[in-house]
This record gives sequence, C-alpha cells and structure tokens, in this order.
Amino acid sequence: VADASGPLRDLTVKDFVVTEDNQKREVVAASLAEEPLSVLILVDSTQPRMGSAPPTQDLRSSLTTFVKTVQAHNPGASFALSEFAGASVPKVPFGGKPGDLDAAIGRLFPNQQGSAVLLEALVDAGKQIATQPAPRRAIVSVDFNSPEGSDERSMKAAATEVRNAGATLWSVSVRGTAVTTPSREEVLNRISQANGGLRLMPVDASGLEPNLKIVANSLASQYTVAFMRPAGASPKTTKLETTKGGKVQLTPWMR
Repeated sequence: VADASGPLRDLTVKDFVVTEDNQKREVVAASLAEEPLSVLILVDSTQPRMGSAPPTQDLRSSLTTFVKTVQAHNPGASFALSEFAGASVPKVPFGGKPGDLDAAIGRLFPNQQGSAVLLEALVDAGKQIATQPAPRRAIVSVDFNSPEGSDERSMKAAATEVRNAGATLWSVSVRGTAVTTPSREEVLNRISQANGGLRLMPVDASGLEPNLKIVANSLASQYTVAFMRPAGASPKTTKLETTKGGKVQLTPWMR
C-alpha cells in the first residue's frame, strides 16, 4: 500500500475493499506480510549530460535513507547492489558482510561515459534475485535518463526474467526535459504494471530522496489479503482499495 506520508502498517480486514468486474467481494483476512524481504538495487553510473554536475551527494544520501527506512520496519531485509553503464556490474551480493552495502553506497559516483544497459541489468537482476526466498523480492532501479545501450532482444528478456523471478519493480527515473529512450520506458512501464511496484519520475536528482522514501514506505506496507470468490467465477479485473486512502499495488506473488 503506497503512501507518501509513511508506512501504513495498521490496516485490517475492514480497511480493504475488493471488487472483481465491479462486483464487491468479502474480505476475510488481511495481515502484514511476514516473509523475508529481498531488495536488489540497480544504480545508473553514467555521467550526466554536458553542463550538469554529477548527482553524487543526492544519490548517496537518498539511497542511504532508503536502506535505513526499509531496515527500520524490516530489520532482517537482505540487500544487493549493482551498477550499470556500459555493462551491468554487481557490487554487493546478497548475504554480503555487514557494512559492505553502506561502503558501496558511499563510493557511488556517476563517472562512466556513453550509454547505460539498464535492460541488460534487469535481466541479470531477475536471475540474481530469483535465488532469494519467495515471495517478497523487489528490484529498485535508479536511472538518470542515460541513452539505453541494450539491444532490442533485451526488452523481452528483461520482462521475462523479472516475471520468472516473481519480483516487483520499483523504478525511480530522473527525467527532466531530455528525450527518453522509448525501449527503456516501455519495459519499465510494462514490468511495474504487470508485476507490481511503481514508476516514479522526479524532474531532477533532488527528487530522489522523497521518491525513494515512497518506495521504502511501500515495501514496509505489504499485506497479504484473502477474499471470497464465487465458484466458477473467472473475473477479468480485480481491484483493491483502502478506506484510508493509500494506493494499493497488486502484486502476483509467486512461491
């Protein structure tokens, strides 16, 4: 349940409204997800366009806040970190030593020239996070509108690997007014809509921290909701809402 003000961790059965093809369903159970949470962070390390300063401090401080916010509500959460520019490069694996993630975030610096292979990084991320306990697997990507360097085959491969991993995609893209790469936009939109997650697009790097807080709050507000469906029903659409105003992201968790 996404909410900009903070995690919504006190919702109960009476707070959820479920409809299928506009028919209201009886909600019989709702509880915070208790399964282990795994988060793989993908970071764009390409240089900004000429005339723009590297968003080094915004990137480091926002990711540090993101990790601390997730850990405050999920102390056992597991993290991994990869960078992508001309290639996807793992920096911190799942199960790394204490302090490795903080150290890697403190060294982040957008200094690579050329394009960035975000789609290839998503292929690698899907394979990597599939090794983690199901079903709470999240990929969080941060990119700065760098030109996409992956070939067209990576479009289908990225969507397939993330889906097969049963992972959600939370994409924070600093866009500004520059022209975007259509293939990257299509894949990020498609995966987040199909698997659950969010696409957030701040105008500049100063928007990274508030947007990553939304992602962290959402991961801390994951629920398992059970409801009754008539025998033989094959609904085309399922919609969940809350009476408290939070936006519900449907996630087809896979076990």
